[in-house]
Amino acid sequence: MGSEQSHETRASFTKDHKDGYRYWADFDSEPFARGSFRLAFRGNVHGEGPRDGSFCVTKVFMKGTEYTTYFADWIPDFKASVKAARFAEIFTHNVLPSLQSVISTAEIEFVIPLIAKMESLSHFKVLGLFPINKDTSYIYPKECVAIEPYLDGKFEKFNSNCGYEDKTAAILNTFSHWTWHISGHRYLVCDLQGVRNGAKYILTDPSIHSRDGRFGMTDLGVVGMEQFLISHKCNTLCARLGLDNPLEDGTSGSRRGSHTVYNFQLADRDIVRANEGRTAHFTFLDPIVE
Repeated sequence: MGSEQSHETRASFTKDHKDGYRYWADFDSEPFARGSFRLAFRGNVHGEGPRDGSFCVTKVFMKGTEYTTYFADWIPDFKASVKAARFAEIFTHNVLPSLQSVISTAEIEFVIPLIAKMESLSHFKVLGLFPINKDTSYIYPKECVAIEPYLDGKFEKFNSNCGYEDKTAAILNTFSHWTWHISGHRYLVCDLQGVRNGAKYILTDPSIHSRDGRFGMTDLGVVGMEQFLISHKCNTLCARLGLDNPLEDGTSGSRRGSHTVYNFQLADRDIVRANEGRTAHFTFLDPIVE
């Protein structure tokens, strides 16, 4: 058996944040990558905007998770990407220019996904000729999926949401620290992964730790903030920006696993603290950027 055609989505619910168009995607029937809860498929986007015909990655929640069907399931991830992109825009325009004497990075950008509902599934075919059942191996009919631009280059994980950080990506670790500082300790953007193209980082699937746990399964709240701060050893860029770290103890974040941690994996006492936004290590301040 094989696949007769690609999976296809309907036009996206959300508009592209750059060009304002809605797009639909067709994509392979087999994933090329998988995480703990999602599968990634190669494909192409189509529509009337400038992205028509370009390569994309369509992301699908795995079967067997509680997040499998609805638009609402994608909202926390979508909002995290929008929030991270806003922080990155401010950092790129207002902070990076002041660091150009010591770094080459000129821009940090986050991909914001399009959310779309499935239109049609590929079919299995007998002897390569006669289509029979729809291929529901990975995707349900009318399931909602996320569509992102395909990132060309070496995909890397620069830090995690539980304390790991790649020390060679100093500017991204500083960016994560800066988001905590500039938001009055209310948010911390992390789990940074993507590609570097020259002086630009293009990142996808961020986690945001928030005071009230609004950003879904990878939002570990104040517990995640503490884990980042304990592991983060401030570099010269942090010092130039005057960033404080009340929990720095020299622990190397590189010794922590680079995998993503989910809020239900925390110890019970930490789940309670995260839900309550309770920490003994720092206070919440008036934000400079909300």
